[in-house]
Amino acid sequence: MKTSIKLAWRNLWRNRRRTIIAISSIVFSVLLASWMRSMQEGSYASMIDNVVKFYSGYLQVQDTAYWEERTLENTIEVTPNLKNQIERIEDVTLVSNRLESFALAANHQHSKPAMVLGIEPEAEDRITAISKKIKDGAFLQTGDKGVVLGKGLADFLSLGVGDTLVMIGQGYHGISANGLFTIKGILDHPNPEFNKRLVFMEIENAREFYSTYGLSSSLVIMTDDHYEVGHLKKNIGAILPSDKTVMTWQDMQPEVVQMIKSDRAGGIVMLAILYMVIAFGMFSVVMMMVKERQREFGVIHAVGMKKQKLSVIVFWETVFIGIAGCIIGLIISYAFCIWFYYHPLPLTGETAEAYIQYGMEPYMFFSLKPSLFYNQMILVFFISVFISLFPVFNIHRLKITKALRA
Repeated sequence: MKTSIKLAWRNLWRNRRRTIIAISSIVFSVLLASWMRSMQEGSYASMIDNVVKFYSGYLQVQDTAYWEERTLENTIEVTPNLKNQIERIEDVTLVSNRLESFALAANHQHSKPAMVLGIEPEAEDRITAISKKIKDGAFLQTGDKGVVLGKGLADFLSLGVGDTLVMIGQGYHGISANGLFTIKGILDHPNPEFNKRLVFMEIENAREFYSTYGLSSSLVIMTDDHYEVGHLKKNIGAILPSDKTVMTWQDMQPEVVQMIKSDRAGGIVMLAILYMVIAFGMFSVVMMMVKERQREFGVIHAVGMKKQKLSVIVFWETVFIGIAGCIIGLIISYAFCIWFYYHPLPLTGETAEAYIQYGMEPYMFFSLKPSLFYNQMILVFFISVFISLFPVFNIHRLKITKALRA
């Protein structure tokens, strides 16, 4: 066996051009498959990040009844001890209180139902980067008594920075909630519906307005990786009392999960077609190599080498080509995708406008998740090993007289 492996390795470099062509076909196969998977998963990751940072966060701690009935009666008290426990869990990067409710926003002449979001300004800005969307005025700071309005709502009410917003609503346990608030800033939210309805308040100001002192509708939890939410849900759930629950972004955004699953299924079909093309391309290169060497095989067999040993040598040649092609392909494809990871492809035209309308950046993003690359390498290697059986079969059918005339 050792002799066969050594002969196979030497045979590869007797005809360098032929070997380089064969390796190049595998390198290109790994590169193409990895690039496609990286682009596909990168677009999913971008979608998830936009949805999560758009509003919900990766996880939320809520009252067990809140998701079904989002009222102030189902708010929770988040003790400093509970918040500190969650912050100490590995992979948790941020924990922030929110208080959500509704009120009638008005000026002297117009009124409109508004969604009121009480937030911790610094933490919220780290989640949604909302301060970057301020078009006029400034964003909230801790202790502010003013509000920030969506541009659509401000335009409807004919209000600007420095004007006074009237809000009328219902507070905790039916208490009347009325107040006058100075407009500190106007933001242009990427979601058109939010833009027409949203009012931001500093959370203590919102608690005072709704008489929900010390209460929150949810505790938003962030992590650096959306793949980590499963174990975070388990760890956070273990320290919560029975009247509280933890929900992941998948629980809160099932339509996004379903859309990704549907698109991924379509992507797998496309990838299967791609692998068929790759397999036929590799097969044609390997069979070309075998046909070119028919006379060589005939001479070697004629001078006494058995077909079985010749088949083993050719098999190892193909395996070496597969290993070299896959390793080089892995390195090149990872370097190739690193470039696109830091320099995503810009989208133009109607596609870009649709992305912007849904609050997403108009770029085609790429993923650097390691499994995307080594999975393609392994799969392409097994395809090359499978294809190596064809030259072995061809050698076993070799006719010396016919091969010597080739």
